[in-house]
Amino acid sequence: MSDPIPALGTQRSTTKNVTALDLHMMPRDELIALYRELEAPPFEEMHGEFAARLLDQGDARGYLLSAFAVNVKGRWLCKAFEPTRPTEGHGYNSFMTPRGVKRSARMRTRLGPSKIPGDRKDAFHLEYADFNSVQRGGPGGALLHTMFDEVRKVGPRLYLGIGRTGFTEKARAELHPFALEGPVAPFVKR
Repeated sequence: MSDPIPALGTQRSTTKNVTALDLHMMPRDELIALYRELEAPPFEEMHGEFAARLLDQGDARGYLLSAFAVNVKGRWLCKAFEPTRPTEGHGYNSFMTPRGVKRSARMRTRLGPSKIPGDRKDAFHLEYADFNSVQRGGPGGALLHTMFDEVRKVGPRLYLGIGRTGFTEKARAELHPFALEGPVAPFVKR
């Protein structure tokens, strides 16, 4: 059984025994504070499909923006990764559509210092710009072109991510937490 969840407004001082349920119950500010405490996962560990879920976005506007961004191609199911070099790789997101599972929204992956202001610790980066554009996917592709995610390890098979997207600097400065669990399935070669 996990430790009790701290009262709202208190900061968690340790990541020991944080569960997926704990992440789903945490307010956005605590998720961001926790993210700053975490370490990057070993690169080779990020291989396969990881079940994905949005976490608290702070307010209704943040949730609607995030839900739109991750569900633009269908109901968001997972992020998947495959290392191609010791610290570089690629991946995709998968979505449930009326025609079944669609794997798209490709990204490059790498390890490197966080791009979140005030945080220079390493993170697992997901960069979408190289594979997505308005020419390759219309308005959804244009939005994906602006997307950038970072992921850190919470515990065994559990990861906390911070996503950013938007057409303006102000929009891209907003931090959108999400959880990954897994891997739950192998990476699917396309």
